[in-house]
Amino acid sequence: MNQTTPAPSSGSPHQVPCNADGASARIFRLEPYHYTRNLPPDVRDRLKDIFANWSDDAYTEARVQEIIEQAPDSLGIRIVAYRFYFYRRRSSDAAQWALACLDWLSARLELPTDWRHVTPDMADFNEWHAFPRLWLQSLTAYAYNLARLQRMDESLAALAKVEELDPSGRLGAASLREVFIAPDPSAGMVFPKPFEA
Repeated sequence: MNQTTPAPSSGSPHQVPCNADGASARIFRLEPYHYTRNLPPDVRDRLKDIFANWSDDAYTEARVQEIIEQAPDSLGIRIVAYRFYFYRRRSSDAAQWALACLDWLSARLELPTDWRHVTPDMADFNEWHAFPRLWLQSLTAYAYNLARLQRMDESLAALAKVEELDPSGRLGAASLREVFIAPDPSAGMVFPKPFEA
């Protein structure tokens, strides 16, 4: 079933609840990385065009492919591709782009190409710096999309690695794992599994 979903915003899809004084109860101090600010101006214009024409599947995917061809080695472009396929509920494509982000970040952080071989001493995962944080987020995104594809063993293995590298649980991998192993694992997902494209 191919249902049209609302267009994603250009910012983060998740809002952090705040206390009355505006301070978040769960937010951690982090080094910001705004992927849209790391894109060429013409790419940002194309993103606006994609959002404006979100209901047209063929047109928007063609525009995304143009963006990818323009700068395939850019982390920002890889994030654009991931977000597009994630919000299109195309989990197989989204998982591959999550891995593409992981590959880019692993090269910059000088980590093994296979995430299974990464250990806590290989990067500063304890501090909330941009690239280690994005590496963990990319692996979490990969696990999420594998779960949507019913590849649960692989998904849970990826989440276990996130938990190993993020023992404080800032990315919520343990909670996500509980959702995946629940009787109705789609209950905590952004889109219920029956509506997967």
